[in-house]
Amino acid sequence: MKENELAKIFSPMKNKNETEMKTKLLLILFVFALTAVVAQTDVEIKKEMKIVVANSAVKDTTIKDYEEDTLHIRLGDFKIDIYPDSTSKLAGGYRKSKYLPLKEFTWYGFSGIRIGFLNFMDSYQNAYDAEWLQNQGKRNSSGSIGMGIINTSFELVQDRFRLGTGLGFSLETIALNRNLRLAEVDTFGFQTGSFPMSNVATLNSIYLTVPLVFQFNAKVTERDREDLWLNEERNIFNVSFGVIGGYRLSSNAIYKWRENGEKRKQRVAGDFGLNEYMLNVYTEVGFTNSLSFFWEAGLLSKFSSGKGPEIYSNTFGLKLNF
Repeated sequence: MKENELAKIFSPMKNKNETEMKTKLLLILFVFALTAVVAQTDVEIKKEMKIVVANSAVKDTTIKDYEEDTLHIRLGDFKIDIYPDSTSKLAGGYRKSKYLPLKEFTWYGFSGIRIGFLNFMDSYQNAYDAEWLQNQGKRNSSGSIGMGIINTSFELVQDRFRLGTGLGFSLETIALNRNLRLAEVDTFGFQTGSFPMSNVATLNSIYLTVPLVFQFNAKVTERDREDLWLNEERNIFNVSFGVIGGYRLSSNAIYKWRENGEKRKQRVAGDFGLNEYMLNVYTEVGFTNSLSFFWEAGLLSKFSSGKGPEIYSNTFGLKLNF
């Protein structure tokens, strides 16, 4: 058979194979061109295109959560998968839910300090304002300072509800009428006679305290997360409620006055009829985890039965967490 005749026989087959290869090559180039265009287009959702070839050394790293977004293309023996990168996030993903998950809410409990104003109620829940509490003055006011030393909490509902307890101290100062002096006995009473008017006259007591308080943390909304002026301590509403028990460690009366132009001070130790124990209802409301308002109401009388007036303390103030 002549060479020209053989060429005529194999030429169509050769042309056919070349045509098929060119077609496959053009399709592959089209896919790559399409990928380049998508990657360079400035859209809100950015996706990194990856190509996985079957039966090759390249492993399929497609994340299960994104399988519905994967584009599958077959070119003869080739399999091409195009899918968004697993690290990409849909722009509207968070808007599907009204609330965002609260990753961590720092629980300070009673590790901070409480500063409040102190007043009293009688057994009928009326304001108690006896003569021995009057004439207090600017530098002579009743107040309370509490501080937590040891603090711990137990999570009851994840990121939402906790039970807190610990150990701390509380100092209560009752401002007295500056014209009076307490009797130095174990009952509540006053000395007779004339005394120089005091600039400061207070009855003070220090308690060892143990809180038992529940705290509820509200959810973090999308707006809270997006506000740029908020730092890591986001605008999170929280409420605490429970009781604080205490045992009186010491008490004293302090008087300060001027005599012949010189400052004088007298400190008298004693219990003056004060109750040995303290038990207060506690409520706290805050909008950050660093600052909140609190209110304490005494369940036990400030003075022991038969040793002083039946009055109950009320304290309202600020709580600073650190």
